[in-house]
Amino acid sequence: METTHLEPIQKNKPSNCMCRRNFLGGMAAMGAGTLLPSEVLQAQMPKLAGRVNTHHHLTAPAYVKFLSDNNVRQFPNKSIAEGLDDMDKSGVSTAFVSTIGPGFWFGNPTDARRIAREVNEFAARQVVDHPGRFGMFAALPVPDIEGCLREIEYSLDTLKADGVYLFTNFGDKPLYGDKYLGDASLAPIYEELNRRRAIIYIHPKDAACCHDAQPGIGGSLIEYGTDTTRAIASLLFSGTAARYPNLTFIFAHGGGTMPYLASRFLGDLAPYLQDNGTLRAGAPAEKKTSAMPRGMLPELRKFYYDTASVENPLALMALKKLALPSHILFGTDFPFGNGMEHVENLHASRVFNEAEMRGVERENAALLLARLRT
Repeated sequence: METTHLEPIQKNKPSNCMCRRNFLGGMAAMGAGTLLPSEVLQAQMPKLAGRVNTHHHLTAPAYVKFLSDNNVRQFPNKSIAEGLDDMDKSGVSTAFVSTIGPGFWFGNPTDARRIAREVNEFAARQVVDHPGRFGMFAALPVPDIEGCLREIEYSLDTLKADGVYLFTNFGDKPLYGDKYLGDASLAPIYEELNRRRAIIYIHPKDAACCHDAQPGIGGSLIEYGTDTTRAIASLLFSGTAARYPNLTFIFAHGGGTMPYLASRFLGDLAPYLQDNGTLRAGAPAEKKTSAMPRGMLPELRKFYYDTASVENPLALMALKKLALPSHILFGTDFPFGNGMEHVENLHASRVFNEAEMRGVERENAALLLARLRT
């Protein structure tokens, strides 16, 4: 495993810094991401080359320092140049960036708001400094609801973010969350994002229940996939997914363990799943509840899923059965791993035909993310 270190904070670094007036002016010239009907999007789509990576971690120096000051964690803090080099080698034209866990909440809302803002402005600078190469999902200072609403307004209206970014869990205590995304306290956030028809990118982090369930085994090995499924279950059974129909959720790592637990979630419907997004003839009627008035399968198939860390036939075949073909997106989880290896593994899996692979690597994202159509 590569030795990791924290890079020192570099002040007045020319390539990443710009005065606030010029920075905000550049942001104002860019269009905010919105969703349009697919037939309109197809007509608008130019013929574009290059993969789109929806799972690329960008780490702001202020966030690195914040975690270091709180003795939290160290991780591969790759530079912008290293990220671009990995993108070039793996044929990625545009990467949509998000922030590594554990997030910004250490009990102080002022700190959480400040760090989230600095993280978002750092990401937005990279979007402006490297035209066409980056998009961004904005960080929110959960569980500070008022702070989140302010950051949604600023990041989507001023910074022109492509969506927002949430972790699978959250809580009032630092590091390990004990609440999930269907929690009623998040309703004001969802209401505002639903009004804006926003995209929400979801990434796992360690949970209060299980972060050390197997001592000596890192959370990413078992718990990240499991916690993603907990978050999906919370959104489904709380009625959140159905209550806010204009929201678009993207789940990292192929939806965690969700594809493998489809029979437990969907019951008798699971054996009838087909690759083309329909149920085979003879499927029983979908069970409907007050939380899911259309049934569970339509909600699960409304979600998007990225391929980061699941580029193997075992995982992808299960995901392909569960997800709509147009809702699977390419991801590399940079800086954790080599982008070209993710590409090679994806193709070696032989799960997708040529047309499906074009969708996964570029076209599905181009239909979803307005930045790619401008």
